[in-house]
Amino acid sequence: MGRAIIVTGAGRGLGYSITRKHLDMGDRVYAMDYNLTDELRSLAESSERLKICQCDIGSTESVSEAVKDVLAEGRKLDIIYNVAGIYRFEDKVGLEQTDLDAGMQMFNVNALGALRICKAVWPLIQEGSLVVNISSEAGSVGASRRKQEYCYCMSKAALNMGTKILSNELWDRSARIINFHPGWLRTPMGGPGAFASKHSVSPDESADNIVNIAVNIDEVPGDQMFMTHTGDILPW
Repeated sequence: MGRAIIVTGAGRGLGYSITRKHLDMGDRVYAMDYNLTDELRSLAESSERLKICQCDIGSTESVSEAVKDVLAEGRKLDIIYNVAGIYRFEDKVGLEQTDLDAGMQMFNVNALGALRICKAVWPLIQEGSLVVNISSEAGSVGASRRKQEYCYCMSKAALNMGTKILSNELWDRSARIINFHPGWLRTPMGGPGAFASKHSVSPDESADNIVNIAVNIDEVPGDQMFMTHTGDILPW
């Protein structure tokens, strides 16, 4: 029997690539997204091991509804990938032009969304389970050199703190958590520049690296919880 996997943000980009990767490995995948894309629906039609659910991680009610089938099956979750997140290109401005009220939605989704998922399936996070949060180098306080994108960076920094606190709680049940910077992805969220830059990375390449580390997590020291998709450690 393969692993039991949850992937949020599975409709496209990195989440879709992670979903396909685990299906290829013979795993059971619960794929969730606010928008169930045609690509994801087509993938579900071709694999009985894929269950797709519409889910808004910014809503506790939506998350609770999305995980009903997961809880009903009652199977230990091997890996939870919290990929879903949002970004506003309008925030690529300095403080004077920043819409701070719009930042509250970003905090709700990017920082609290992953915790909503974990809370909703809490009984299924057991010994040996792994939570994978897709964060960003933008959330690193120690490495910050930016002069804009206040809300996005702060939301990812808050996710990092949530990861650290949750790691302390998961220790009691011998489960783990890790944060990844997935790279500058060639996706709509990455923006037009990502598709033209030699420094960007495809969702498939990033997913391959992240999944490889996740399924071999026993080889990663327990105090290493924030890294790039290639395994380079990032400062909190």
